[in-house]
Amino acid sequence: KLISLSVGGFTNELSTNSPAPGGGSVAALAGSLGAALSSMVAALTHEKKGFESQKSEMDMIGQDAQIIKDRLAFLVDEDTRAFNNVMAANRLPAIDDAEKTMKDDAILKANQYAIDVPFEVATLCYSIIQLADVLVSKGNPNSVSDAEVAAEVALAGVRGAAMNVLINLPGVADGDYCEEKRKNINKLIEKAEAKHDLVFGKTIAVIDS
Repeated sequence: KLISLSVGGFTNELSTNSPAPGGGSVAALAGSLGAALSSMVAALTHEKKGFESQKSEMDMIGQDAQIIKDRLAFLVDEDTRAFNNVMAANRLPAIDDAEKTMKDDAILKANQYAIDVPFEVATLCYSIIQLADVLVSKGNPNSVSDAEVAAEVALAGVRGAAMNVLINLPGVADGDYCEEKRKNINKLIEKAEAKHDLVFGKTIAVIDS
């Protein structure tokens, strides 16, 4: 498993001439790191004297962040699996009509899954930016920079995963499907960028206060 490698092991694996793992796995890892940071800030706020009124909300944020962290960690490997499935489907034989039909079906399913995985990554990364917004506003001000870093890497996750969605769309012939996915992922990018900018502005205000 990629996610079980050391940091050095992962970056070494990433730096080889193999196309996978690639940007999709990196986007998922970025999001998982952002979720972990969000959980940390929630925990530090939960323990901070004077923030007793925030305990319940910080508990919820911490739990949500842990769930997102673990799901994105799974998707680090799943994105690579999805890519490998596309490659395997394209290598299937197509000697007769039956094999051609089976191959076309396998390629379609593999390409759709290679879109679904990064779309989920982007969606989860947006959720991290939303958590960071709450943490910057209500969390321990000593950890406000950590909450903002969570938003930064999560935005990278959104954008990176979105690129993987878009680059895989030509592999699906269904124009309506592709248009819907393209519209939804572009909306998600816009929302994530707007929320990130809000978090960034709030963070600067807290640091400067």
